[in-house]
Amino acid sequence: MNEVGDMPDPSRPQPPQVAALVDRARRRDPAAFRDLFHSHVGAVHRVVRRMVGGREDVEDLVQTTFVEAFRSLPDFRGDALFSTWLTRIAIRVTMRAVRRRHPGTSSLDEVAEPASVTPGPERVTSARETLVLVEGLLAELRPKRRAAFVLHVLEGYSMEEVAAILSASTAAVKVRVHDARRHIERRLKQNPALVTTLSRAGGQS
Repeated sequence: MNEVGDMPDPSRPQPPQVAALVDRARRRDPAAFRDLFHSHVGAVHRVVRRMVGGREDVEDLVQTTFVEAFRSLPDFRGDALFSTWLTRIAIRVTMRAVRRRHPGTSSLDEVAEPASVTPGPERVTSARETLVLVEGLLAELRPKRRAAFVLHVLEGYSMEEVAAILSASTAAVKVRVHDARRHIERRLKQNPALVTTLSRAGGQS
């Protein structure tokens, strides 16, 4: 069984324990709701954070995802992994939030230099710098491109699974991922300091 926060493996069959929890949750078992939440909240939080960045309402969006999922459990037929179905809801919730209000982001050019040059926990500082840079790059993408890139490149879903999650054609998803890659590569070429910071952080991990 994957630990909370691990990358999903969409090719795996539905774990029996998850199927049993879903069945119990459909019968309004509070313990099943709690166990489903705790076993999937890490992955949902990661997807939401990658979709909206460091917004102050990330936790609210995570909670909204689970509220909508639990309300919709009668509609879950098991034709996809529960985690994939849950991700589809998380994307829908975050896309709705992005349309309501554009997430506040810092300029990548402003965070290219290290956040601090004073001695301290270097690994923590580097990790934070990397997170800011990655979120800044993702924030520059159009919402649909960002969703496709996050799901395929960062979350490991196949093009076909991303298409199903986003209710788009596989061809459209491939174009979105390609365009997102091109944009990020172009931004890195335009600002070598970004590459330097990412490389430095990666080397200390």
